[in-house]
Amino acid sequence: MVPAAITTWREHLMGIVATTALLATLTSAQTRAEPGPRFFEQQVQPVLQQHCLKCHGNDPERIRAGLRLNSRLGLTRGGDRGSVIDFDRPEHSLLLEMISYRDEHHQMPPTGRLSDAEIDMLTRWVKMGIPWAAETPEPEPVKQGAEPTHPDGSDYWAYQPVEEPTIPVVESEAWVRNPIDAFILARLENAELQPAEPAEKTALLRRATYDLTGLPPSPEEVDAFVTDTRPDAYERRIDTLLASPHYGEKWGRHWLDLVRYGETNGYERDSDKPYMWRYRDYVIDAFNQDKPYDRFIVEQLAGDELDKVTPETLTATGFYRLGLWDDEVPDRLQSRYDMLDDIVSTTSQVFLGVSLGCARCHDHKKDPFLQKDYYSILAFFDNISDMSKRGILRPVMSGEELRVYEEKRRAKEASEQKLEERLREIETRFREKLAQEDDAFARRSASSSGTGKKPKDLRDLLESRGPDVLSKTELKEYRDLKKGLKLSRQDFVPGTFAPAIAERGSKAPQAHVLIRGNAHVKGEAVQPAFPAVLDERAPALPQADPSAKTTGRRRVLAEWIASKENKSTARVMANRLWQYHFGRGIVRSSNDFGRLGTKPTHPELLDWLATEFIRQGWRMKAMHKLMMMSSTYRMSSQAQPQALAVDPQNDLFWRFNMRRLGAEEIRDSILAVNGRLNLKIGGPSVFPPMPAEVLATASRPDAVWGKSTPEEAARRSVYIKVKRSLIMPMLSNFDLADTDASCPVRFATTQPSQALGMLNSAFINEEAAHFVDRLHRDAGSDTSAQLERALRLALAREARPEELSKCASFVSSLQREQGQTAAAALTNFCLLVYNLNEFIFLD
Repeated sequence: MVPAAITTWREHLMGIVATTALLATLTSAQTRAEPGPRFFEQQVQPVLQQHCLKCHGNDPERIRAGLRLNSRLGLTRGGDRGSVIDFDRPEHSLLLEMISYRDEHHQMPPTGRLSDAEIDMLTRWVKMGIPWAAETPEPEPVKQGAEPTHPDGSDYWAYQPVEEPTIPVVESEAWVRNPIDAFILARLENAELQPAEPAEKTALLRRATYDLTGLPPSPEEVDAFVTDTRPDAYERRIDTLLASPHYGEKWGRHWLDLVRYGETNGYERDSDKPYMWRYRDYVIDAFNQDKPYDRFIVEQLAGDELDKVTPETLTATGFYRLGLWDDEVPDRLQSRYDMLDDIVSTTSQVFLGVSLGCARCHDHKKDPFLQKDYYSILAFFDNISDMSKRGILRPVMSGEELRVYEEKRRAKEASEQKLEERLREIETRFREKLAQEDDAFARRSASSSGTGKKPKDLRDLLESRGPDVLSKTELKEYRDLKKGLKLSRQDFVPGTFAPAIAERGSKAPQAHVLIRGNAHVKGEAVQPAFPAVLDERAPALPQADPSAKTTGRRRVLAEWIASKENKSTARVMANRLWQYHFGRGIVRSSNDFGRLGTKPTHPELLDWLATEFIRQGWRMKAMHKLMMMSSTYRMSSQAQPQALAVDPQNDLFWRFNMRRLGAEEIRDSILAVNGRLNLKIGGPSVFPPMPAEVLATASRPDAVWGKSTPEEAARRSVYIKVKRSLIMPMLSNFDLADTDASCPVRFATTQPSQALGMLNSAFINEEAAHFVDRLHRDAGSDTSAQLERALRLALAREARPEELSKCASFVSSLQREQGQTAAAALTNFCLLVYNLNEFIFLD
């Protein structure tokens, strides 16, 4: 028996269903009876199909001017020139202007003018508000062979929550030192492959030392490690390297690649970004301190909006000032949005591993990012102040230094105010006297008196007419005041400054979708929001505080990115750590985890590393040690015929990937081996000698590059000035990171300029001569001892007898056959050592 209450609810629900059905029927009948849709179907649609849809329909290969006329949404969205319908002034709609044939620029369709009746009909339709037939979602064009996609991203691995996977069970358990090995070995066993043999101790030490510091191990360090028989000898060495201040220099340089670090603005002038080196030092210090990665993110994106703002957190926001900036733009508004695009693209790629920048002008072609998503992220940054030559600088001081600076700054402002007031007094007196003598000026002056503005050219006029109106004393005082005010404003109050973020007050501007990315064509208004595929929750934006200097929105975004619940952040950074240790990422396209990138070769391992990263408190040094202690990292790079046949790309990590040293590592190693490397940490950038041929490419060769002392010029390469238009050939030849955009993976090319530079450049020949000086200091005048010491320093191992024999024969032949002196022959031998593959490659 059914309870009465349930029966009552059934009857109630049935009543709702019946009522809803009746309303739907009545609404449908009313829609069919509407004159607008019927007018569209009977009169408008045939004209559009006959004359317009060939070029403005749904075929992506034929779309012209980005405009589709096959849906009402297409008309309102518009194309390259924005919406073609003006609902406020229908008669001025671009659609009607284009079919008017009033001149050569307004002729649509191009096949010939429509009839007057057709134009009148379309005009009527536009004034009706472009009624349409029953709306259906606009179909997206699908190219033949394209992978089917789901707009919500539900089918794609990168948009799934990170879940810790089960560690696989393997047969060869003895090889497994930690869970990394289990994930790697499980795949190898499944492919019936064996991991490579362990690397020889010297090769392993050299690999680890370069990976963590970017420098070669000294002969003494090699001897100590090779002779240390303790079971934890390798672990002890890893701990020592992680504690080295040179760790931050090496790993900070990786980060600088990602954030497009440059110390100049690029473009034709390529003017300086003053004190940008402070951001570089902040990054190096952050790595050396083992700053948690989540904190590292928040400081860079919102270091000025934290509860406690310090010089360090303010310097971190130099992240926003690293990009290109053109100081001679014809369109300042468009240039501003280019700057914001650089920030949106860099932030989304570096922290989230997504190509959100692809949605600036249209919805993303492959990933579930709408154009609205792009501008919703941009809305977090929309209040940022513009770039400028000196306006990007902010004081980064505390304590007594800050107090003294503020006192001097206030005094300077007060002095400038007095100068300005006295200038205005003289200008007012000049205006009054001139008005008495010049009727035309008097009329202009009267017409502007109600606005509170003086004539635009008053000061120029004062220079030309001043001698006729003012006394010599007044005119001299005026000119002195103007000069003094100009000099004062150009001068900085002494203090510590850094490029940092600033906003235009606490009230955020209204952000809009920009049609086709055009800053002058606003579309739908948007609010700050996260991409729905990553997080559907609305951000909790702070209320505007009139006393605040910023909106507080960037902190909301930063904390969302740095949250352990974020689907992307830990994955992306764990992948980067793996990439820099193993030669390539588990996802090779480490800035793009989307469908335009590559899929992970070991997705379960990546998720395990991401969860472990968070569990370790976002500490990168713990992850370094975890990876480097694994058997996977300790494998040799030796090839196996069977593995090469099955997996030539080493996708399964059956051996360690051999790699060439990076540009900075090669230069630093050259200096380290000859004993000239200056290991000073931090400070202003240095200017090693630049070849005259390179300087000649600048408009002002004598002023484009600084000059450092020989000691400063021999500092590590991370401290060399990064001038976008002028890169040292030694570094550019060996694939220094591009500074125009985020560089997730450097090229590793092999090309002639590398060999030519390593044999013929002034730099390499000078350093070879310094290498000879060291050999004389270390090994005296004994040629055999000199050759042995050279190989020991450069290759981090003892030379074999047959190698020493060949080297001695080479030096002897240079003296005997080429007539070289002993010193010249030894210099050329050092040049040869610098060019050995074993010197610039890691096994």
